[in-house]
Amino acid sequence: MQGRAVPVVEDDPQTVLFVTALDVETKAILRQIGDHWTEEVGDDGTVYYRGRFEDWDVVIVEAGPGNVSAAVLASLATAHFRPDLSLFVGVGGGIKDVKLGDVVVATKMYGYESGKDTAGGFKARPDLDRGPHALTQRARAMRKRNEWRQQLDPALPAATPDLLVEPIAAGEKVVASQRSATAKLIKTHYSDAVAVEMEGRGFLEAAHVHSTIAAVIRGISDLLSKKAASDGAGWQRRAADAASAVASEMLHKLGSVQLQAKPKKPPAAKRVTKAKRKPYAPEKPKQPAVAAVRPVLAPILFLEIQHTLNEGAFFDQGEVLARIGVPDVDEVLFSFQELPDGFIRVTPRMGKPQPITNAALLSAARDAPLLKHRQYGGFTSLNKRGVLAYDPGGPHRGGPAPLAWGTQLFPNGEIWLATNTVVIRERGGRPDWIPIPFIPALTTEQTFYQKAHATVTFAVSQLDLTFPADIEFGIVGLEGVYLGIHNDDIRGPMQADKVIYLHTLETGSVPEIDQALLEFFNRLYDATGHARANGLFHFPPGPPRP
Repeated sequence: MQGRAVPVVEDDPQTVLFVTALDVETKAILRQIGDHWTEEVGDDGTVYYRGRFEDWDVVIVEAGPGNVSAAVLASLATAHFRPDLSLFVGVGGGIKDVKLGDVVVATKMYGYESGKDTAGGFKARPDLDRGPHALTQRARAMRKRNEWRQQLDPALPAATPDLLVEPIAAGEKVVASQRSATAKLIKTHYSDAVAVEMEGRGFLEAAHVHSTIAAVIRGISDLLSKKAASDGAGWQRRAADAASAVASEMLHKLGSVQLQAKPKKPPAAKRVTKAKRKPYAPEKPKQPAVAAVRPVLAPILFLEIQHTLNEGAFFDQGEVLARIGVPDVDEVLFSFQELPDGFIRVTPRMGKPQPITNAALLSAARDAPLLKHRQYGGFTSLNKRGVLAYDPGGPHRGGPAPLAWGTQLFPNGEIWLATNTVVIRERGGRPDWIPIPFIPALTTEQTFYQKAHATVTFAVSQLDLTFPADIEFGIVGLEGVYLGIHNDDIRGPMQADKVIYLHTLETGSVPEIDQALLEFFNRLYDATGHARANGLFHFPPGPPRP
């Protein structure tokens, strides 16, 4: 569900322009900004992301790789939005004195390919831009206390990156080895550069043309050698997140400080005509006496999926959710033949500008968690609601087949884990002293604990979940069911038909998820008429265990 831009009266804040090259870099900044909308300006089709961050009016443009594209898109954006500050925020390769995840604010930006290639070798003709004094000084102060680390995404693996204020080299090549000719050239002629990238030089040239204060901030996503392995381990996302954390902290520290005086609009008599030379930078229109009207994102609720047959079901009676095999030959049609009795839902608060594609959902579903105590992989299938990750439970010859576990991924970013195995309803080989139906308390707590944490992590990494977001736990069909704590501690039967708990995650941190789980477990035990003992199964603070 898309947001709708509505006008709101506000004062005229300073404007910051963010330029990125990659999708992962743009997403990292958008996480820091929060609510945003898209906007097209002019006839060239360029898409800008707009939002507010504290005292700043934010513009973001994703230019793609390379100095040329960075220069062109930064120049277009600067000409229209006339920012007070421009920041290129992204990832880069580490040359020396850095580790994966560190962030470098550039004091100098070398165009390392500038020079003369002769028979006697390459002769460098340094093409150099310096980082603005106010921003490099701010970065030096920030690294003393490292408060910027508090802005790191808590959903990513914990780390302690460092902030450096050092030179960076920029060119047009992806440098993938410390022993490559380009790496050797940089080390020979620009030996104080600690990182290398591909867009900063063009970005700063555009800022220079438009007389805009600008800086380059790079997170270290690889150390040149073994670049593919670093990318595969998720360091691009972590480095982009760290760079965006530094940028947001820098904006926070700068606050409403006026960075530069905005040039005045030329008098009407001197306006440009076809016979006159066009000025290098168009000016913002003079502000009227009343406050300016700007579009901002209207606060809209996420359009969530409604349950159907019970609170744990997102499907219709007999609906086929997964298929495997050849139609009319050996095709197996999977559906929940018994309704779910347990579920976990993670629901975004804001709609996405565009639905997630089926191709992306199919790719992501291979790693989706199932509400199952032991999980050793699974199957995926496209259906009319999106994509289902499921466990077939064994071989099937063809025709209808039952589902016991299924995780549905929806194009709107919602994820829904369902199972019908929480309540044990058949005795099987269990001893007579165990009342049927019953819920094994430890196994249930372990399963919900594991899958709650896994689902939030998955939704952030694969479905671009941002916070705040809702997580919901539920067990239904509880009337007459017992809760087995220990062999000599069987509680119940329960009189309530269901226990459901919805919690808003503000950050998605581990302690926050644990607190939501504890409240859900407390409500489940309370349905038996007995309280859950503090620290039962060693949870909290640790995961539930014997």
